[in-house]
Amino acid sequence: MKIKILGSILVLFNLLSCNHTSIDYVGVYEGKLPCDGCDEVETKLTLKEDEAYMLYEIYKSSNGNEIKRITGNFEWTDTQDVLVIQQVESLPIYFKIEENRVIQLNPQGKSYSNEQDYILTKIEE
Repeated sequence: MKIKILGSILVLFNLLSCNHTSIDYVGVYEGKLPCDGCDEVETKLTLKEDEAYMLYEIYKSSNGNEIKRITGNFEWTDTQDVLVIQQVESLPIYFKIEENRVIQLNPQGKSYSNEQDYILTKIEE
């Protein structure tokens, strides 16, 4: 009896301590994000249930476009509903998960003051 109760408590603790969202985050998100060194960044982010991602970005500029594509596995942060993509030789990219959208956060994992400019909208499951 004590073992069953202890087992139930451990399962409940694990469920409550999971720091990822209860929102369905799996899917494809698109949007145009601001860019310091270009006009805008056309962005497409794919998130999978196994915590794999694909980030496809087109940096639009009058001097021509630069395309960047990175893939790998994202991690959940200690902050509820926030994931991070670690990049080699570059700052991490943070995204806050919300219903049918993700919001890119700054390199410290905080919201930009103009948060509305950093939204990617879910386009498919």
